[in-house]
Amino acid sequence: MLKKLRNRLLLFNMIALATVVVGSFSVIFVILYYDMRNSDEDRLSAIPTNVITNMLSEQSEPATEGETASGDDAESAETPYINRAGPDLPIDYSNFFVVNLNNNGMLSVFSRMDLDEEDYLNAAEVVAKRGGPGTGELKIAGSHWLYSYSAKPTVIGRLAGTPPFDGAMYGGESMVFLNIDGTDMAMKRLLISLIIIGGCVLAGIFLISLAFSNRALRPTEEGLIRQRQFVADASHELKTPLAIIDANAEAAMNERIAPGARTWIERIENESGRMRGLIDNLLFLARSEDAADIAEERLPVDLAETTEREIDRVEAVLFERGIGVEYKSPADGEIVVNADLGRIRQILLILLDNAMKYTEDGGRITMEVGKNRKYGYVKISNTGEGISADDLPHIFDRFYRADKARSSSGYGLGLSIARAIAERSGGNVAAESTDGLTTFTVELPLG
Repeated sequence: MLKKLRNRLLLFNMIALATVVVGSFSVIFVILYYDMRNSDEDRLSAIPTNVITNMLSEQSEPATEGETASGDDAESAETPYINRAGPDLPIDYSNFFVVNLNNNGMLSVFSRMDLDEEDYLNAAEVVAKRGGPGTGELKIAGSHWLYSYSAKPTVIGRLAGTPPFDGAMYGGESMVFLNIDGTDMAMKRLLISLIIIGGCVLAGIFLISLAFSNRALRPTEEGLIRQRQFVADASHELKTPLAIIDANAEAAMNERIAPGARTWIERIENESGRMRGLIDNLLFLARSEDAADIAEERLPVDLAETTEREIDRVEAVLFERGIGVEYKSPADGEIVVNADLGRIRQILLILLDNAMKYTEDGGRITMEVGKNRKYGYVKISNTGEGISADDLPHIFDRFYRADKARSSSGYGLGLSIARAIAERSGGNVAAESTDGLTTFTVELPLG
């Protein structure tokens, strides 16, 4: 029980911590991502005005009125002119290129990057197809790029001595492409670092939580062990005087005694028997959490056949009280579970006894045997007052007896024993009560 409690607390603790760590790291990643992206966009927007404009202004002269491009120059306009040299640019501006289309339809490229001519043309074609001025992203030559597409003239002038632009007006459309592979790589490294750091943090917190939880629960575990040991020792010690009482009562019954005394001796024997049953139940519950203390022989057992036999055992009592019994057999004919036959009979007898105890005279008990994907089950339903919503969560607690749903007989241990047996067998016992109908369902693993 304590191990389940510890594991549940650890699970909830780790889920909460993992949520906080993942949320915090996600916020950090998103903030840094947008910060770096804004920085890239700022660099992209600064390129045409701070670099290209200045570069072209320094190399151009005012256009002479009436000058036009020669025929040879017009023919060569179909091939882009790539200027890879240009002026000395800052290192921050070495990972970009600019594609310009002047008013005469001439395409020019200014680049310090080692790309093929086809890559420049593909980049310009992709951006042109997207249409309209603006910014965006694209993949070219296996790299990631930010681009800015502008329809404003960048420079109006003449590039003297640089064919095919002699006499050409430089303006029209401009496309600036900035390589952001470095940003992507940095974000990937950041993501991997956050995952590794987060995993290490969660692993460390788990180990620390596990150590502290074990230490915190150790006194409670030791107390429960001492409590179970006390109950077991007390049960053993009480058996000896009860055996003596039974022996003396039996001997007194064999003597010549007054008729009135015989009644008192019979009551002594009855109460002694009840006390012996209570001691056996306490001993079972004290040992139920230690699998080594209770011997079990798990074999294939036909749950349907066993249920029918238990109904036959109490048939006379049911008939005497006028309680009807309806048995719903499984469609498959038999339900084989892997459990101890004696323990299954004990569970069924406890649940049947509980149903008979709280069914009014002339009421009805229904028993259904079936199976789902992993378990065979028996449902035992009875009419009566039912169990209140306040009492229902506690009916499997030891010594718990609800005022309305339970009579004065018994010690409140039967349902606790039934659940303990089912859980030791890998199953469970559950209860529900609605509209005066109470149903107990016991599930056992299929064989």
